[in-house]
Amino acid sequence: MESNNAIIKTLLYSDIFDFPLTKNEIWQYLLTNTVITKGQFEKSLTRLLTANKPLIASKGDLYCMSGREKVIAKRQKNASEVTKKLKLADKVVSYLSYIPTISFIGLSGGLSVGKATKHDDIDLFIITKKNTLFLTRLYVLFVLEVLGLRRRRVEPNPADKICPNFFLDETHLSWPKQSRDIYIAHEIAQLKPLFERNNTYKIFLQKNKWVQAFLPNTLQEIERATPKNVRNFLSLQAVSFILRPAEPLASLLQKSVMKRHRTTEIITKERLSLHPNDYRPKTMRLLRLKCSKLGLLTNT
Repeated sequence: MESNNAIIKTLLYSDIFDFPLTKNEIWQYLLTNTVITKGQFEKSLTRLLTANKPLIASKGDLYCMSGREKVIAKRQKNASEVTKKLKLADKVVSYLSYIPTISFIGLSGGLSVGKATKHDDIDLFIITKKNTLFLTRLYVLFVLEVLGLRRRRVEPNPADKICPNFFLDETHLSWPKQSRDIYIAHEIAQLKPLFERNNTYKIFLQKNKWVQAFLPNTLQEIERATPKNVRNFLSLQAVSFILRPAEPLASLLQKSVMKRHRTTEIITKERLSLHPNDYRPKTMRLLRLKCSKLGLLTNT
């Protein structure tokens, strides 16, 4: 039954990251290209749990693959750490939100879905005003440096440091077609909005409705908490007009530094993806392997 397979695929994906899911999270990130009702989903979840040889297991309100119950204990153990890091992220974003060239700030990575250990840093996804990508990054790094929270490339102890590893120009919100797959769909769906101007988050989601081809429930189930807004002491239009001419110089300076240690980073005038390791190919390979072992197929 397709609803059974969809639940299993969803838990197999989260298992790659050693992360159990609640029932609501399974529904939100349900991997399927077939229409499945909430009623069908509920019945399938019960059926899978009560089978003679169940493929999935549960404890409390968390679900995982059978034999992987240790990931449930891990998530429960780290719950307080997640709360602490979320508070720190809110505090930092309250400072960054005064940068007039920022249109949106969201949490990405594990913390955005409630996965974090005391050793982890905090990843930020930032959307900038038109033609201010590199300039905005300089401002962000300066603020983080002043706060003593900047995550450096070679960091012996990145715990609670802030890593602004993705910047996107507001005029290029739609994800490139050649990069659309389950992994990127998850990254978009899992963003936790913390600050925005001019409904940027909503516009970003609308520009990336293709996510529903992999995760049909996710855009309806995303928490619609209104991101915080901060009133500017100067008009955005005036500040942008004054600062924009500095963008080419900011771009030149940063690119000259980046090229010294560039690996898999994406560096263009509209997008900065500053992950030294690209986990996307490995994740997709592991998902296909896990699914094939159970005789399941999955979209790529």
